[in-house]
Amino acid sequence: VEEDFVPPPPMTVVRTQRQSVSAEAFGEWNQRVVFEPPVYPKTPDQSQELLEVTSRSFLFTSLEEKDLRVVIAAMKGPLILEPGDAGDALYVVTEGVMDCIKVIDGVEMVVKACVKGDLFGELALLYNCPRAASVQCREATVLWELDRATFNNIVMEGVQRKRNQCLTVLSSVPLFAEISRSELENIIDALKMERRPHGDVIIRQGEVGEHFYIVYEGQVMASKVTEDSPDPVMMVHEAGDYFGELALILDAPRAA
Repeated sequence: VEEDFVPPPPMTVVRTQRQSVSAEAFGEWNQRVVFEPPVYPKTPDQSQELLEVTSRSFLFTSLEEKDLRVVIAAMKGPLILEPGDAGDALYVVTEGVMDCIKVIDGVEMVVKACVKGDLFGELALLYNCPRAASVQCREATVLWELDRATFNNIVMEGVQRKRNQCLTVLSSVPLFAEISRSELENIIDALKMERRPHGDVIIRQGEVGEHFYIVYEGQVMASKVTEDSPDPVMMVHEAGDYFGELALILDAPRAA
């Protein structure tokens, strides 16, 4: 008796303004296997430099330290590219300059320069979509490469968890109530993780507001001094809360 054949699901073409974060489907036709990330030797200084760069990136800040170290160990390099060379994975730049080039109205234009400490190529992996721009060396450049398999198996889960949390918070902010999910995802892509030590002052009452904050982990104490009360009014912000938006909406000094 022949074994039942379970066909793969049919391909579906979805056209939207922007693709969602991609996650691979698994079932009888596509079995999940144990993933063993590659390990490339590095000096302590190289590992520390890559740790500092990735720790500043939104993509990697949701990872636990042990997972981040797995990602760093899986980065291949250092790769030395010459002017005119292009890359096709996620790359971390540790030396040199690279130009991001897009065709706008039929003309190739440099829209961004990637320098030491930058990374590029992440959005094509994150959304499983074609590259939005070409990247070429302006001068001899040293890079570290992260392959798609390691990215999908180690990074994606943490990224998706963080994006969902940020999407929930941003959806509750009145300022963003009328914008689309696609536009919210654009905002999420622009978020930058900041780690603050206990007791650090994030904003001061009366200052000009330049940033909006979301508490991802921990607690933040807000205090406000008014003419009616000599003692400051206190409020605690916890994970999922946000603050700093009123100064941006009203174009006014910080109220607390």
